[in-house]
Amino acid sequence: MSEQTQMDTLAYSSRMLGWAPLGKLLFVIAILIVNIATASVLVTFVTLGIGLTLMAYSTNFKIPFIIFLAILEAFAILIFGAGVISVNGTDTSTVIWDTDFLWMHFHMTVDSFNKAWLILLRGTSGIAVMLSFATSTPIPHMSLAMKQVHMPTELIEIVVLIYRYAFLLLERMEAMWNAAHSRMGFNGARTSINTVAAIAVGIFIQSTSLSDKSQIALDCRNYRGYFPVFSEPAKTGVKWLIVIVVAAVAIYMFGEYTADWINMAHLILGVE
Repeated sequence: MSEQTQMDTLAYSSRMLGWAPLGKLLFVIAILIVNIATASVLVTFVTLGIGLTLMAYSTNFKIPFIIFLAILEAFAILIFGAGVISVNGTDTSTVIWDTDFLWMHFHMTVDSFNKAWLILLRGTSGIAVMLSFATSTPIPHMSLAMKQVHMPTELIEIVVLIYRYAFLLLERMEAMWNAAHSRMGFNGARTSINTVAAIAVGIFIQSTSLSDKSQIALDCRNYRGYFPVFSEPAKTGVKWLIVIVVAAVAIYMFGEYTADWINMAHLILGVE
């Protein structure tokens, strides 16, 4: 089963499928904004708990393997970015670590260390919340939600087509990867690097041909810029707006009240 089919099957079998897609979208956006707007570490744990709870209820944490790899990549980028932020502090707080290595200068302070942890936790909790929406909302329902917030039709079409086209490229890459693996293409570090480079070049070259074939397939199916939904999902009502506003305000007030409760530098390193 392809990754796209797995994602569609996962979304259509979700317990949250009957929820209003616009309501879910606005709820996720509100939670993410509050997560960024507050400086409390506890808010990131609350956000992470919301995301994990929704994922557990929606799909029991079932995620296609390729999406799991994408999550790991995003998490690796978050760790690298947080590491860079932590060693580029200013002299406004206590210095934890200061050294030179080659042409680089590392200057870690309490503020930069705390900021790095805050950004890492914000990113991790944000991924969990967005995944709860992505794994419970089929792409046609998502396009309906974007239409209801009056996003441009052209932008919605681009989002939908990129989603579909990305999985086609992933399937082609998987076929090339398996072919290379069966021919000992990953026997040794140097061979592996050459193989990965060849696969990347091959995907780039074949993307144009694949897009032409995809456009022909769309034309043959009478594609007119949108994917029809024969059984439209529920509409967003006043209850959704009340839940969104109450949740956002409650989490924001909680974040303002607990902004200074946790000091990661003191908690992990014992430095004030």
